[in-house]
Amino acid sequence: MVKKKIRVGVVGGSMNNKWASQTHIPALLKHPNLDIAAVGTSRMESARQSAEEVGAVLAFDDAKKLAASEDVDMVVVSIKVPHHYGAVMAAIQEGKHIFCEWPLGANTTEAAEMAKVAEKAGIHHAVGLQARQDLEVQTMKKLVENGTIGEILSCHMQVATRTKGGRTDQDTAYLLNRANGANLLTINGGHALDALQYIVGEFRELSAITSSRYSESIIQETGEVIPKDTADQILIHGLSEKGAPISVHIQGGINPKFEIEIQGKKGVLRLTQKSTLGHVQFGNLTLEKLVYDPSSKQGYAPNDAFEHISISAEPNSGPDFPKEGVTLNVAKAHHVFAKDILTDTRFAPDFNHALKLHQLLDLIEESAATGKKIVW
Repeated sequence: MVKKKIRVGVVGGSMNNKWASQTHIPALLKHPNLDIAAVGTSRMESARQSAEEVGAVLAFDDAKKLAASEDVDMVVVSIKVPHHYGAVMAAIQEGKHIFCEWPLGANTTEAAEMAKVAEKAGIHHAVGLQARQDLEVQTMKKLVENGTIGEILSCHMQVATRTKGGRTDQDTAYLLNRANGANLLTINGGHALDALQYIVGEFRELSAITSSRYSESIIQETGEVIPKDTADQILIHGLSEKGAPISVHIQGGINPKFEIEIQGKKGVLRLTQKSTLGHVQFGNLTLEKLVYDPSSKQGYAPNDAFEHISISAEPNSGPDFPKEGVTLNVAKAHHVFAKDILTDTRFAPDFNHALKLHQLLDLIEESAATGKKIVW
């Protein structure tokens, strides 16, 4: 990688922001080519405190002013989804490179405009779909592609979380309002569907059902009951671009689970998550395989015993990445994006990629609303 520093401004960089302080901040601090130059929050007091804590010179309480700073080359947008559009557009107008959290916009219209304007500006742009940086996800993809389990017969994915159901907290209550664009389908579903398509290929047709089994939710801190208009049961059935049947069940307000199981003519691959919260992008994944015994009369492996696939990073594969946890894949995503900026490549999933995922989610909702299969 070219030895050059990229000066970064973090919108939503408060050390009280649970996501940014656990992921973006430590990832940026450890990267040899990324320097946190500015921190932006909603209040100047917290911006100054957080900037001092991470060693940044500049503090802002306005995303537009942060983006306009001559001391910022790249902007990280890590705030609530309804505010992505304003912060991203401000950075684009100033010609700054942008790493924005997923979902890109509160809706597809916003995402489309951001992608169009970013392309016209000629900047590098990336979206935080970091599950594809996970070594287990990448290895599963390679095993599918190299024919370890043969031709795919079917693929099933389960995504479940305790949240986004009948109970919530004050910080995340906004996730239960569909207009905000951040909900079970877009967040848990979006990250998981992106990883699934990365592994087995994109959908070419689908049918979907969505249901809200919880019409209201209790805020834990106050006991207040609030209305909920987002789906907490999402079922998707379809075919991949190569014709493999795919089934997906995404659930909220139940015992958490994450699993992808791919059945092939020669065996099975299974991806699960330890101590899951229903967010594949958090990492801590376990990959297993079962390869059928070709000499068996039944054509199956004895006792159907799965083998754990142990995976370790290659030496000198990147900066000093954390060993595991939610920071790891975000750190890898920043590594890929920084390399894109410094070498003028385009390997990070960008706003155009994000737009396609937004459009897929729209098709899921369209199918669920109309009861029709959608083919494209």
